[in-house]
Amino acid sequence: MSGFEVIRRLRWQRVGVLAALAALPLALCAGLAWNEAGRAQRREAALAAGFIANEVQAMLGQAREATRDLRGLALGNCDEAVPELMRRAAVTPYVRSLNVLENGIVHCSSAAGLVSTPLRAFADDAPARVPDGSWVALVGGTPLVPGRLALLVGEPVGDRLTSLAVVDDRYVRDLLRAVAPPELFARVDLRIGDGRAFQEGEATDAPAAVRSGIDPVGTHIEVRIHGAPQRHWQVLRGLLLQWLPVAVLLSILLAGAGYRLQRMQRSRREQLLHGIRAGEFHVEYQPLYGVASGRCEGAEALLRWSRPGHGPTSPEVFIAAAEDKHVIVSLTRHMLGLVARDFDTLAVQSGFHIGINFAPEHLSGDMLQEDVGRFLDAVARRGVQTVVEITERTLIDNTDRARENLEALRRRGVLVAIDDFGTGYCSLSYLRKFPFDYLKIDKGFVQTIEPHPEPQSALILDAIIDLSDRLGACQIAEGVDSWVQFDYLARRGVELIQGYLVARPMPAAEFMRWYAVQGQRPLARPAEAVPPVAGGAADETAAQRPVSG
Repeated sequence: MSGFEVIRRLRWQRVGVLAALAALPLALCAGLAWNEAGRAQRREAALAAGFIANEVQAMLGQAREATRDLRGLALGNCDEAVPELMRRAAVTPYVRSLNVLENGIVHCSSAAGLVSTPLRAFADDAPARVPDGSWVALVGGTPLVPGRLALLVGEPVGDRLTSLAVVDDRYVRDLLRAVAPPELFARVDLRIGDGRAFQEGEATDAPAAVRSGIDPVGTHIEVRIHGAPQRHWQVLRGLLLQWLPVAVLLSILLAGAGYRLQRMQRSRREQLLHGIRAGEFHVEYQPLYGVASGRCEGAEALLRWSRPGHGPTSPEVFIAAAEDKHVIVSLTRHMLGLVARDFDTLAVQSGFHIGINFAPEHLSGDMLQEDVGRFLDAVARRGVQTVVEITERTLIDNTDRARENLEALRRRGVLVAIDDFGTGYCSLSYLRKFPFDYLKIDKGFVQTIEPHPEPQSALILDAIIDLSDRLGACQIAEGVDSWVQFDYLARRGVELIQGYLVARPMPAAEFMRWYAVQGQRPLARPAEAVPPVAGGAADETAAQRPVSG
């Protein structure tokens, strides 16, 4: 796959991520709105079902009250009772007619007068026999209004007689249409007792809200209401209009945050490359002090980055980012160029050591020999001794290739140092795998040196020095900040010292001024820092070294 195709694929991946981030609030809004529309519809249906159930109970209560008032009339003569039956039927809400049954035979009716009709013939689908106690039955029609549903409400009067109220279905249907109109609900089923049900609307698969209950005399009432699809969409549209502006705003904010995060991630590479092109990097030099010579014998080149408008960026941050984004090789090449440019103006003694860190990616790459060779040619006239420092921030993948590169560079006079020895991934394995000339002792071990150390306080430091001596390597102690540390290291035979006791890292021009004066003479020891004279060969050796001014 070509580089262009990789870039294009990454670009589309980034676009896809941004699109997903932008769509997330919208999808969440749509899902929540859909769910809330269903809940709102169910709430509406539940309220309507509850209201219908309550009204039906009231309707049954009115009918039962009317039948209870017929007790006296039921026991009397039908001819005399009919006018009163008609009057009461006319003034009682919901009632179509009032009737008196004797032994299951309708013999007196407000609608038909004196009759003698079995209940089963009087109303379609009526019970074959009159139930005991209070009862309710939904029938298909009555003689005067055939084909229209009616609700029979019966109350016993003694052992033989039953008062019967016929409730017209139009009251029930009007109630259903008023409380559950078709524009809100697709279908309403009302079941009173155990018989057939009132049904309004068309069959639907929409979820139903159910309200069940039992009236005071034990009649079971069940209302089942199905929401209308158009009502669901109507509520959904209203919720979307209400919530979409917020969702769009969140979508913009989330996509913007994702875009900024992408820019931070991918632009770190772009920022590094731009910093190289714009000359935002410079090199500072931290001196290496020779314990035996009593002067500056070299320096470590340290890359620094100061972005306009942002200020200095920590090397730990941008070096790690450069390695992660695979810009470290380009950055190291740029650093080599900066060092070579500085040494065009730096007047140093022949053999001056300049240490430069190389990342694992560069060490095991195909361009290391060419890059370092170009640098050697640039500084050859200055007589500079180049030291390649192997850093351990990340593992070296191709150790064979790295060893070949280092051996080839050593044949050209380049020295090799293992940086921060003992703190990285595989310091001991580096001793076996790679040729080296220096071990740089990490400042963490130097800091274990105390003014009055216990016998084992610097045990690891002593072990590193002994190991270096056995391997025939020189030592460079990093992070030396006090004379106590300096004297201890000098007694242990450490050749080179690096730290704030000598000098802080300096830009090239400042380093040149320092090197020309302080760098050519021994360190100035304060009077109170002069070590006491103590017997022993180690102290005599240290006393003979020109380490005090």
